[in-house]
Amino acid sequence: MQAGPGPRGPWSAPFANMCRPNLDILVIADTHHTRRGDVTPPGASRRTFRDGPLFVRKALLRLKHEGIAPGLIVLLGDLLEDGRDPSAEAELGKLAEELQRANTPFLVVPGNHDASAERIARIFGCAPGLHEAGGYGFLVFHDRYEADDRTCRSPDDLALPAATAAQRPGLPLIALQHNPLHPRIEEPYPYMPENAEAILASYRAAGVVLSLSGHYHAGQAVHEVNGTLCFTAPAACEAPYRFARVRLDGRRIAIRELALQMDVHGLVDVHCHTEMAYCRHDVAAEADAAVARTLGVQRVCLVEHAFQLYLPPEAAWSWRWQTDAAMVQRAFRGGRGRMDEYRRLARRLRSEFVRAGLEADLLDSGELFLAGEDRPGWDLIVGAIHAVNGETRARSQAEAERLFMRDAERLLAQPINVLAHPFRFFLRGGHRRPAHLYAALAGLLAARGVAAEINFHVNAPDPRFIEECLSRGVKLALGSDAHDMAEVGEFAPHLRVLSEAGVKPAEFARVLYAP
Repeated sequence: MQAGPGPRGPWSAPFANMCRPNLDILVIADTHHTRRGDVTPPGASRRTFRDGPLFVRKALLRLKHEGIAPGLIVLLGDLLEDGRDPSAEAELGKLAEELQRANTPFLVVPGNHDASAERIARIFGCAPGLHEAGGYGFLVFHDRYEADDRTCRSPDDLALPAATAAQRPGLPLIALQHNPLHPRIEEPYPYMPENAEAILASYRAAGVVLSLSGHYHAGQAVHEVNGTLCFTAPAACEAPYRFARVRLDGRRIAIRELALQMDVHGLVDVHCHTEMAYCRHDVAAEADAAVARTLGVQRVCLVEHAFQLYLPPEAAWSWRWQTDAAMVQRAFRGGRGRMDEYRRLARRLRSEFVRAGLEADLLDSGELFLAGEDRPGWDLIVGAIHAVNGETRARSQAEAERLFMRDAERLLAQPINVLAHPFRFFLRGGHRRPAHLYAALAGLLAARGVAAEINFHVNAPDPRFIEECLSRGVKLALGSDAHDMAEVGEFAPHLRVLSEAGVKPAEFARVLYAP
């Protein structure tokens, strides 16, 4: 029968009479990584995202936002677009380094595009055979490919499930391979192994509870075949850039597909950092724009810290500039640091899709840390409270509340468009978030016509504050505050908190701020 993409919601089924620990698995198939980490160029008809290491990082961040810390990462083959390219070894090494940085066990299956199963086993430390993780047994298969991408599992590999089940009775077995096994895919290209029925029979005889595959980019919905659940994960490299979360809880298997690409129109990122930020990890302006466009963002605003543009790192991070007027004047008289360089970057990239602005803090005088000539010409100014009185934390909860509200009122008297990460000052300073101040700050925002940012960068916005803003007609601004490329275009938590505050997608045009 013709295999279609199938339903994409959560799916679960009983795990027959087993009592095992919970295990969450991040499953990614077919990243088809290229040396350039290709994302969709403007105007392209076929959308692709072929940056394997970044995909892993973004998928992990999505799960983190959902409160999930996977105990295992599984990559189901076709890691590379061209395993015969001279850069293949180095690019696989980058992916292996990304997996190692995640500090989570991982298993990797080779695909037909990866060229060398032995190289995959060596670089990722994942030989074929049995691997155990979290109380479950994972059978990793390195199926061999002919020149036309046909594959047929060897007799030795067909015998592996039964031999493992005999040696490890009671160990739940999960099979991992690149090619899908069921349902039948009736297409000329050989998506399935030639002896798929024999493979399934070997799983049935050994009591394999779950079979995970990739290769068929549309994916195949999870279903049961003679006691074995079969799931074909959709391709990571093609829109909407999907991956799966598999949860084994000892009695049930639950599988849910997620997508990096947003399917909601009208999302504008008002706060995305560039290569000129001292606090960046790996963001860069052009890459920010490319990734945001590919993941469905309607517009991205490049916004850089003004204090980091004016001052060298040591002086910037001292926060002395907030109370030292002489330091500020030296920066202004000494050429204003890198501000002109940032303006040139902004001019080069500005377009209908890309806007540019500044993130500005207060000086102790109550003025923005912005030279007069640097105020005009931007699409937006984002006002921020990172420190008060030259300190990033107050001594007590009461002092933090007093100083924050003092500076919030002074900041909102300045010509800013958005208030960055409201109340994050308390979280970063180790204090409680003062819910009793939500109404007061929302009132100030309404009076000044300034938008409140929804921001998840080292932050967790409270839906109650959003409700206070909405009740007063305050616009809401979505900000990734991206310092890491994993954060660019990642608005799933923003959409969730909007939903928790009662905002429906049909209302976005009315309630969301866009420069």
